[in-house]
Amino acid sequence: MLFFLFSNRPQAQESYSYAAKSSDSRVENPVEKSPSFEFPAISQDYVLNTITKEMAGVHPFGDVIAKKLYLLDEKYTTQEELVPGNPQTNTEVQKPVVYEAVKHLERYLKKSVKKGDMSLETAADNFNIVLDVAINIRNADTKGFENAVSAATDEAAKLDLFTKRVILKY
Repeated sequence: MLFFLFSNRPQAQESYSYAAKSSDSRVENPVEKSPSFEFPAISQDYVLNTITKEMAGVHPFGDVIAKKLYLLDEKYTTQEELVPGNPQTNTEVQKPVVYEAVKHLERYLKKSVKKGDMSLETAADNFNIVLDVAINIRNADTKGFENAVSAATDEAAKLDLFTKRVILKY
């Protein structure tokens, strides 16, 4: 009888640890897996008022979007001469991951409107948010955000990243 008592004791411990592991299983929340990013922001209205329609041009999403695209190009790109006296220049882009993502999202939203998948107003609102984020994060530390943009599989995921997972603190 003593043999029976001592032999069942290790099995009881194993059963207890198995029950504890199975009851401790947590349901993973997909929102926790996708981190949100928070950046300081400044209103760009005073700068947008100085940009004329001739400078910005025309955009299918409206004049404000055209002005913000002009401001984005001005903030993110610089022209450098290759050799002094030579008219050829080299365009250097700061934060090319963010800049290229914005350009890809612009094409994606235009195609979505053309196909009828999205209304013009919705596309313009989404692209306005994307441009606000891109303009305001130029001087911030964005390594984590750039990694998330690079890891995004398609334009819809990038749009979700820019519009829903970035918080701008004004």
